[in-house]
Amino acid sequence: MQCPNCGNDIPIKPESGEVQQEKFHSMLRWLGALLLMFIPGVNIILLVFWAFISKNVSRDRKNWAIASIIVYVIVIILLIVLYFMFVAMFNRLFGG
Repeated sequence: MQCPNCGNDIPIKPESGEVQQEKFHSMLRWLGALLLMFIPGVNIILLVFWAFISKNVSRDRKNWAIASIIVYVIVIILLIVLYFMFVAMFNRLFGG
């Protein structure tokens, strides 16, 4: 890159001083994370930990944890809505 005023070369430096490399997880680590999601209670704790608490988590795992939390919240809201719809339907059908 050159200076627009004088034409001298401008050295390109990273903004933070050091370039950090992203940590990539192997397939077995992802498989382990997915298997941990099958344990009730542990899954929610781990997702919150990976998404918001831990600073030593790769960006891809953090984004995956946030997306999983969003999906869980959407599913819970849909289940609550369906529950009340079925209760209203049964009350109407059976005169409850």
